[in-house]
Amino acid sequence: MPILASHNFLQDLALVLCVAALTSAIFQALRQPSVVGYLVAGLIVGPHLPIPLFADVNRIHQLSELGMILLLFALGLEFSVRKLARLAPSAGIITAVQVGLLMWLGYVAGLACGWTALESIFTGAMLAISSTTIIAKAFAEEHVGAALGELVFGVTLFEDLAAIILLAVLTAVATGAALSVQMVASTVGHLVVFLALLIGGGLLIVPRAIRFVAGFERDETLIVASIGVCFAFSMIAELTGYSVALGAFLAGVLVAESGHSHKIEQLVAPLRDIFGAVFFVSVGMMLDPQMVARHWHALLLLVGVVLAGKIVGVTIGALLSGSTTRMAVQAGMSMAQIGEFSFIIAGAGVAHNATGSFIYSLAIAVSAITTFMTPFMIRASGHVGGFIDRRLPHSVGVLQTIYDSWIERMHAIPRPRRAAPDATLLGFAMAVIVAIAILYELADARLDAALIAATGFAPLPAAIVVRAATIALAAIPAAGIRRSARRLARTLAGGLAAASSPPTSDPAAPADLSDPATALLTRLLELAIILGAVTLLLAFTAPFMRPVDGIVTLFAVVVVISVMVWRSARDIRLWMNARSSTILRPPADPAHSQPAPGGLSADLSAVTRMRLPDGSGAIGRSLGDLNLREHTGAIVVGIARDSGSVMFPEGLEVLREGDALALVGPAAAIAAARNLLTARPALAAEASATN
Repeated sequence: MPILASHNFLQDLALVLCVAALTSAIFQALRQPSVVGYLVAGLIVGPHLPIPLFADVNRIHQLSELGMILLLFALGLEFSVRKLARLAPSAGIITAVQVGLLMWLGYVAGLACGWTALESIFTGAMLAISSTTIIAKAFAEEHVGAALGELVFGVTLFEDLAAIILLAVLTAVATGAALSVQMVASTVGHLVVFLALLIGGGLLIVPRAIRFVAGFERDETLIVASIGVCFAFSMIAELTGYSVALGAFLAGVLVAESGHSHKIEQLVAPLRDIFGAVFFVSVGMMLDPQMVARHWHALLLLVGVVLAGKIVGVTIGALLSGSTTRMAVQAGMSMAQIGEFSFIIAGAGVAHNATGSFIYSLAIAVSAITTFMTPFMIRASGHVGGFIDRRLPHSVGVLQTIYDSWIERMHAIPRPRRAAPDATLLGFAMAVIVAIAILYELADARLDAALIAATGFAPLPAAIVVRAATIALAAIPAAGIRRSARRLARTLAGGLAAASSPPTSDPAAPADLSDPATALLTRLLELAIILGAVTLLLAFTAPFMRPVDGIVTLFAVVVVISVMVWRSARDIRLWMNARSSTILRPPADPAHSQPAPGGLSADLSAVTRMRLPDGSGAIGRSLGDLNLREHTGAIVVGIARDSGSVMFPEGLEVLREGDALALVGPAAAIAAARNLLTARPALAAEASATN
């Protein structure tokens, strides 16, 4: 059979793009992301299958670097300080929990497969980052709602930022002979200096230069100048020992500061799409099916880690950031894949001889499998989220709905300035714990020997003493984390309580933190902060601690958080029962809902009340049939009626004419519930069926 082999760049590009166009069209017809088609195209034109099509691997790899640079440059154009600040409260928590959990799980999985510590570190990093490209294409094809899209893309934005930092650190670490305290400190120090010089100098020059070029109002000049800046920063990063991806990303961020990012994004898009396709094809060319077959057990393990870890990590983080159960599960199932950054991280490990080449093939295989599953998981996520939501204990559902409404309102008020010192202290305490863990794991043998020489202890007692002393030393910054988390939670909850309270004669008077509602919100915020801190600590200290220590720590945290959530659900039920007369007070205006007056406690006790209008389609139907919580995100906590009021009605409770309902939930959820409850019979039935 004749072999069609390329002999120059033109033939390479023609062969790659033609095959990629065919395979991507086939996969799009199958309702799969085109990225999977590009990976298959790379497998077809690559050297590992006996197909009579062959593109030169080295030349395609050189072309693919253009695709990677343009992809990262376009990603940097989407970043802005204002956007990051707006998304930080929700997306930041989700990213901290998910990335920390996946990095630790990936590291443990690597050790379980018998890989080196450095290979396991790279494995954890490549499994931690979801694919913005794959999610964007899948969401566009599945017509996902705006609320879910904003949440998921906010998380991917922070994940991409985390990936850039990981890539810079891992690239520097990979050049070291072995992990050591001096090497880690030197790596971080050099990275900070590099970023400070490049960003500081770039802010003085790049935005002004781009605005000057944009003043000519010629697209040709603007795109040439922008791409020139992109390549120049990529070259600087490469010359200083960092990845070209870091330089391209920073160039995009600096160009975006010119205020012309939207226009430049439109100009860059065609180049990005063409060379981005070449990048993914080159990734597919590196996939060695025989190597994957030899490591099939590792492949299954890593796929399981990605699916389970991302679904659990994103879902828990989303719940803590104020999302409904259904939305949180949908976000988790939508992000259960890896993509372009995983290839870049794995490629950096191979290029610096920090990992074996099998890591790269496994990264491609894991991405292909999880990407193939992504559309199916997105379609099933709504049903899975609804299924879980319906089976939550009623008191937990009430707690979550009220917490969601508090978090929504917290996003709408200015953040207290007092939160910054507490957040800084929290980060410092975490850094101290990481330093203690590194010092112990790298110097425990010398500490044992020194203690034996000084005291004459046997090896086992000496090891126990050193370990106990290390734990006691780490307890000091651990207490600092707890204290900082509590102070930060009190500051945030107090800010919301102050904003919710009626005006007083003393505007500077602090909020009443002993108020039951404020105390409950403080406890929940403290849980969210501590969980994010613990998962990040597990990721940072994984290379310097035994896996069993991490498992015990994570298990203990999960148990404590579960107990505190259950206790909070019980407390909120008792408090609302004690204030039932206020909650069930009928609204003054039966035609409209009536928000609760007063501060945070009034928010908890009075919530929002409305009376069912005559002719409502909800009359005669049970709460379980209406399923307000799943369809709207609001929940009925009480019903006032002449024959006897009901607190915390169950699903079998049938609504009657004249009922006054007490609802809790975010503003949008209350509005959706009001529309459903006031609709005429045909419209109400249709709304319940479609939702």
